[in-house]
Amino acid sequence: MTTEIENIKEILGDNLVSLAEYQTGNDATHLAVCRDLDFETLQKLKHLGEIPLLLTKEELVDGADVFPIEFLNIKQHHTILYGEDFMKDIHISKEHLRHQLEFEIRSKLIHLRGEYLQYKNKDIESLILAAVPTLTPLLGALLYLKNLQESPDMFSAVSDGYSVDTHILKDIYDIRRGNAEFREDRDQYIRSIIKVLSDIGEIVDEHEVNE
Repeated sequence: MTTEIENIKEILGDNLVSLAEYQTGNDATHLAVCRDLDFETLQKLKHLGEIPLLLTKEELVDGADVFPIEFLNIKQHHTILYGEDFMKDIHISKEHLRHQLEFEIRSKLIHLRGEYLQYKNKDIESLILAAVPTLTPLLGALLYLKNLQESPDMFSAVSDGYSVDTHILKDIYDIRRGNAEFREDRDQYIRSIIKVLSDIGEIVDEHEVNE
């Protein structure tokens, strides 16, 4: 167990009821569940090199309806390092998940359009890369919404499940990770991202939830 994890346990002491590690894309993040989180506790934690996601037990149990995408990702990809596993019993409502998915996808679409109109003062390649920052939770949520199995190739799984071509998102994901380079006109990337976000947004909006 790393020094940072030991530091979290030492600082929180009996206030810590659960400590977990979960994946967001290729990055590992930690979740610390506490009995309570007062300002003094935050002051003690602010000097840590790695700041975990901090929730009270009540926030974790009651927050799934507010952050279903985030909680689904933690539920599906976490490992308990200390204490109780509260995530295994948390129910993710597909209706709440559908609402947040539509919000996130349409928000990205609106933001991208607005940023593109102003890109003359910015680096358009940075705009393209920023349009696909952390996709894994969204892709996982899209698969869960339709009772589809997760796959090592999440992009293809979403393409097949939603009949939408997501290759542009995979291309940008690979560019961000340093595994590929830009191959097309930069405006074409923006055009393709707008189309896929628009298509998925409409499908999610019309999807009838079956819990």
